Amino acid sequence: MKRRFRSLITMSLVAGSLMMYSCGDSKKEKEETVSHEDHEMHENSDHTHSENSGHSHSEKTVAAAEFKNDGVKQVFNQYLEVKDALVQTDAEAASEAAKELQVSLEENNPEIAKIAGNIAGENDVNKQREAFSELTAAMDPVLKQAISSGKIYKQFCPMAFEGKGDYWYSNSDQIRNPYFGDRMLKCGRVEETIQ
Repeated sequence: MKRRFRSLITMSLVAGSLMMYSCGDSKKEKEETVSHEDHEMHENSDHTHSENSGHSHSEKTVAAAEFKNDGVKQVFNQYLEVKDALVQTDAEAASEAAKELQVSLEENNPEIAKIAGNIAGENDVNKQREAFSELTAAMDPVLKQAISSGKIYKQFCPMAFEGKGDYWYSNSDQIRNPYFGDRMLKCGRVEETIQ
């Protein structure tokens, strides 16, 4: 019985270590803001990065992106509201933000509006996160073609969707994971800076 218990504990520690390693596998990236200590499951501080020894990254960098037209700027800001609601694991707020995004997209991008509508019509945050993945992929060409100045951070979590990994956009280089919320708030890295 003791041996079985020890085996179980050992396996749990190995699994936990692998999870932390997977999420922190890109520390080589210059814009990386994640450290192993950041993977504490219940880390909620938005301002404390003192555990990132060697980095004076105590404040997030927010880059106000400007776009060739105001419609895309509005859509990007609404997208960020959906993302932030998912970071908070707030299905109701995500639904409300997605409704506004859907209305903004209906005229010029009906296919993307439909994806936003899928988020708006759902009250299960995990299903909203799946639709958000589709939304992010659909927004890629829209944002890349329309940005005129500033930066957008394309971020990636290798742990999302059972280790398949997935992307999201942010106006900050600070990682706030919409796929896990506070369970793995800082899991991820800046994959691309769009400017």
